[in-house]
Amino acid sequence: MAKLLLPLATLFALGGCQSVNSEPAKPAILTSVNPSVIATLQQAIQQAKGGALVTLSDSVFTKRSELLIDHAMSKGSDGRVIMGAHNIKSEKFILQLRNNQCELYYPKKELTTVLEGVTCKEL
Repeated sequence: MAKLLLPLATLFALGGCQSVNSEPAKPAILTSVNPSVIATLQQAIQQAKGGALVTLSDSVFTKRSELLIDHAMSKGSDGRVIMGAHNIKSEKFILQLRNNQCELYYPKKELTTVLEGVTCKEL
């Protein structure tokens, strides 16, 4: 019986330590935007959702913590948008701050990516 209690006690102790060290993520905005930050965000978005690199503005995540990415609409030979060409929903990404580190959260896959070299502040 004592042999069984020691591993259980160890598991509870380790689990308790991990939950104390991790603070909840808070919505954040960027404190500075430069080409390096844009490239880091583009790569994180591409790795999360796949596909080509997205084009981001210089004001991305400077006023809001959320980014919605719409898919391009298909156009006909006349250059006009084809109505009902797709029903793909917008992709949502959230900039977050946790333990003084910027993170990009992708709710669709519940994926969080730490953004190295990116600084942000709580919204």
